[in-house]
Amino acid sequence: MQRFLLFIISLLFVAGTTLAQNIAYVDVQKVMNQSKKGQEFKKEIKSKVEYYQKKLYEIDKKISSIEKQLESPVLSEEAKKKKRKELADLKSEGQKIQQEAEEELSQMKAKAERELIIQIREITEKYAKEKNIDLVFIGGALGGVVYFDKSIDITDEILKRLDEEK
Repeated sequence: MQRFLLFIISLLFVAGTTLAQNIAYVDVQKVMNQSKKGQEFKKEIKSKVEYYQKKLYEIDKKISSIEKQLESPVLSEEAKKKKRKELADLKSEGQKIQQEAEEELSQMKAKAERELIIQIREITEKYAKEKNIDLVFIGGALGGVVYFDKSIDITDEILKRLDEEK
């Protein structure tokens, strides 16, 4: 019985050692942040943010101008009424633009992440097949890895291959 137990333990040890040699780790967040494609997506999103900021800044300038005009004692009641309406319209327009910006930026970010993750997965799968890796864990903001040995980290290789793709 002891020999059988010893045999099972040694078999598990050998299987564990073999399995450990076929495991890798990829920090998906690092690849997404540092890859050329990730940088391009960030640039596009930043450009769109600046576009909306400029639009909202222009509206804020107009709102400030109208608010100053409303303080003027020489303005007639009829003119004040028109300015208040214009002010309300501008505030409403600003809110619409802000909502539109949030929706569009959220969609852009989700699409970029989705595209990158698909590409990272395809590259990782191909790499794993080339290197006879049986299992690849993901880390970064998307993973649940608490600890990993740096020797199984293939993140930089995946990042390099992603950047080499057209």
